[in-house]
Amino acid sequence: MELRINPNLARLVCSNSGKEVPAHGFASPIGLCPCCPRPGKPVVVEYDLQRVRAEVAATPLGANGARGPWRFAPLLPVLGVPEEYAADVGGTPVVRHERLSARLGVEVLLKNEGTNPSGSFKDRGLAVAVALGRACGARRFCVPTQGNAGVAACLFSARLGMPGCVVYMPESYRGCIYHRACEFFGGEVRFVGANIAAAGRAMREDLADELGSGTTVDISTFFEPGRLEGKKTMGLEIALDLGPGAFPDVIVYPTGGGTGLVGIWKAFEELAGLGLIDPARTRLPRMVAVQSANCAPVVAAFAEGLPDVAPVVSQGTIADGLDVPGAIMGHGILRVLHASGGTAVAAPEEAIAAAFTRYGLEGVNGGVESAATLTALEILRADGRVRAGERVLLLNTGTQLIPLSRGTWYHK
Repeated sequence: MELRINPNLARLVCSNSGKEVPAHGFASPIGLCPCCPRPGKPVVVEYDLQRVRAEVAATPLGANGARGPWRFAPLLPVLGVPEEYAADVGGTPVVRHERLSARLGVEVLLKNEGTNPSGSFKDRGLAVAVALGRACGARRFCVPTQGNAGVAACLFSARLGMPGCVVYMPESYRGCIYHRACEFFGGEVRFVGANIAAAGRAMREDLADELGSGTTVDISTFFEPGRLEGKKTMGLEIALDLGPGAFPDVIVYPTGGGTGLVGIWKAFEELAGLGLIDPARTRLPRMVAVQSANCAPVVAAFAEGLPDVAPVVSQGTIADGLDVPGAIMGHGILRVLHASGGTAVAAPEEAIAAAFTRYGLEGVNGGVESAATLTALEILRADGRVRAGERVLLLNTGTQLIPLSRGTWYHK
């Protein structure tokens, strides 16, 4: 195995200022930008689209014979992964749901990410993040988590034969399925604090020396650019699998850190830059961020017309993945909502729980966060922001098995 940086990668830029970020020959892992106030803002990858265009002219995007995210290798930052590393990641179909469509008066499409190897869409981002970090010299990874991200980080660390990822979880998660799954994949799990923010602070204090030297890499949401690149493969799949004539009018995305929402839009922009989508002829989807009403910093910032997201105090939510009181890429999330003509919706807890139950009765393999997208669609239909007959894609980010395994998910 010889991981290497994709020569199509043109530069790294700060997502906030737009300034170029030094790559230093990719001899050390890429973290947050140095140009914004500490801790910095997320760094994003830009590609030489002329080079990519020539490559795609010879072999159409997605048709290189690879399976998993690397079917889109020309638009990923790292190359050289073995087939067994991520061939089972992604490739999730978009399926029309007849009964939901009839009930809601729109065409409901579901993209089911629960079929990924660890059960959620986190596998896309962490597969690329771990491979990119390793290519840049990382020896070990660490991450604060309330669930699926920690499991995926441990899974892909194991697949590269690396030491187990160091996972920090809130105290209340001791013994939960996420804890057990992380250890199953060789992770070292530590418990600190009441929430993911406290766990993250403790992790960065405890591991300050290792993080400072670059031997251990923090792969928290948006703390390095690989997770965004992996998540954008959802957008590449939506665009290429559906085709420009069948694009959704609306994509509803359950938004915690927002990596997937920003990534899907990044994919559409890159495809437009390659000439594979013509925005003059194909209207791009309106992106909708849905959050729990108990923890809705993006919804509040969007409603107030702010340029960035201010942290809130979470009141707790049954949807673990939505219990994110701040967003380091808040400016990027808001940019996508405005650029797409989209919106942000706060879903009441009781409605999310009811939608989760309804998904079960409909035979939909979706977790509690996924059920929030159904609640958001119901709200959007009721107030007219989604019109009758429109085509709406709901992102089902993970399997129902995790919340059900906790037994008392609805009492959290």
